[in-house]
Parts: sequence; structure tokens; C-alpha cells
Amino acid sequence: MQSSQSPMFWSFPAGSLLATRIRISVFFPLLFLVLLFRLDAQVALAVAGILLVSTLLHELLGHVLIARYTGGSGNEVLLWPVGGLAYVQPANTFTSQFFTAAGGPLVNFVICLAFLPTILWVDGGTRAFNPFVIPIAEFSAAWFEEFLILVFFINWLSVLVNLLPIYPLDGGRMLEACLIGQGTTSERKRLCLNIGTIAAIILSAIGLMFDNVWAVFLASLLLVLNVLESVNVQFGESFDDSFMGYDFSQGYTSLERSSSQVNVTRKSFWARRREAREAKKARQLAEQRQREAEQLDALLAKVHNHGIAALTPHERKFLDRTSKNLRTKDS
Repeated sequence: MQSSQSPMFWSFPAGSLLATRIRISVFFPLLFLVLLFRLDAQVALAVAGILLVSTLLHELLGHVLIARYTGGSGNEVLLWPVGGLAYVQPANTFTSQFFTAAGGPLVNFVICLAFLPTILWVDGGTRAFNPFVIPIAEFSAAWFEEFLILVFFINWLSVLVNLLPIYPLDGGRMLEACLIGQGTTSERKRLCLNIGTIAAIILSAIGLMFDNVWAVFLASLLLVLNVLESVNVQFGESFDDSFMGYDFSQGYTSLERSSSQVNVTRKSFWARRREAREAKKARQLAEQRQREAEQLDALLAKVHNHGIAALTPHERKFLDRTSKNLRTKDS
């Protein structure tokens, strides 16, 4: 858990996949508790599991791998209760920037297509396409078909939400990429934020109309993010060109070298977070090597004074391992 960071981003490691570190937000269990409060226990567990896997595929296959394939890079994914964050750096081309953002919804759409024949065969899709109502209240004897309906529903919902032209969702990022070459970076960002603010207000009104607390909550969260980012852009201190995982600033700089106005932005939050984490690892590694060097000196002095037989089995293993590491380093 990254206790030195904002509590909003506290997380714990969950291994790695495809050369990408996976981290899970400490608030994911809170999501399960909320679902458990509103849904049947089995359905809540199924929804949380499907959401976790679908979000991982969305971020890993849709964002990280496409960023790499189009000339960019990506090395970490953070799974949040309300979505995911992919730490990626697209190349400075429209193709990389646009499809890095579009790849996530595309993965969810492909999953929907794979399950669509089964969904249509089960109930004609009447329950799975309504984004405002969870289609399964509780599992019946036909639980497997109902589980497939939930898989389709969650991925379908992910497609619809992420295609909204609201910053910092994928749809807002795609819109921002499409505006490359139109004005300065700040002007494009400001236009995207204005569009996103209007879209968030409309989404909130729709949520109120259908009495859907999830839509109202999502719209409110996105509206707050848009307002905060608008304030930062207005004062020329955009805190993060990669707030939800995408850093397009270098691409913009490369494509606008001929522009008479050059926007200088400070390092993104994620860049600063990565640098702090890497600096912490470097300090820990240096401290570990210092301790090993001191222990090695003590063992060599012991051998000098009392002979190799005076070492314990544990001390011999440490001496052998350390000697091997030093030989490897020298070679």
C-alpha cells in the first residue's frame, strides 16, 4: 500500500501480467460491501468479480498493449472500484493517442459480441441492454445463463460509460486526440472540459429522471473532476495531463513545434508518483546493500580470526551468496 500518496490512490500489489504491474485499490472491498447492501449476496459477489476481471482486461489489453503496439509504453495498472487507471505513454502520433484511449471500450465491446448470441438466445437481450437496471436480482436454477447475462451487462455498461465525451473518460480522451492541430493544448483541453461538463450535467439529469443513484453518483464525480481540471487549466497549472492514465503532453509538444505559443506544463501526478516510488526503491536497495556489506565485513573478520569452520550454516550461505553476487557484478 502506498501510504505516502493520497488515500484516493492507496493500493496493494496483485502480481504482474504481460510485463505489467497490477495493483488493486484498497477501496475495492468497499465496493463489494455497497453491492452487498443493495443486491443479493451471490449476485453482489458475481458483479464484483466480473467488474474486477473486465476492468483488468479493459486496462491491460485495451490501453497498455495498444499503447505499446502503436509505439508508446505502459507498465502499470491500478484497479479502482469505479474503473481502472492505466499508466501509459502513447507515442506522439494521432493513431497511438486515439487508439490507446479507444482500446479499452473496444475490448469490452468485443466481450459483448462474444456473449451476444448466448444473450439473445436466453431472453432476447431484453434484460441485458438497459444500462440503468441490473438485470439479475438473484440467481435461480438457471444461474449459469444469468451469470452470462451479468458478464454482458457489465461490459456493455462499460462501453456506454467510457464512450461518453467526458474528461477524463476514454470518450473525452478520444475527443481530445481528434482535436490535435486545432489551437493550443490549453484551448483543446478547455473545449473538451466544457463539453464534458455539459455531458455530465445531462447524465445527472437522466439519472434523476430514471431515479438511478449510480448514474447520479457517476455524473457528480465526473462533474467535480471536470470543474477541478477546468480551474487548473484556467490558471495554467494543469496538475495532470495523464489523470486517468494517459499522458498526451509529449505528443502534443512534438506535433506543435511550429506553433507560436508553446505550453509548458509541469510533470503529471503519475510521473511524480512513479519517480517517488522509484526513488524509494533505490533508497531501500542502497540500504540493503549497505547492511549486506557491513555483515560481509563482519563475517570476513570472523573467518580471519577463527577460520571458516567458525561460521554457522546460515552465515556460510550468506557468504557464498554475497560472493557470487559480487563476482557477477564484477563480470
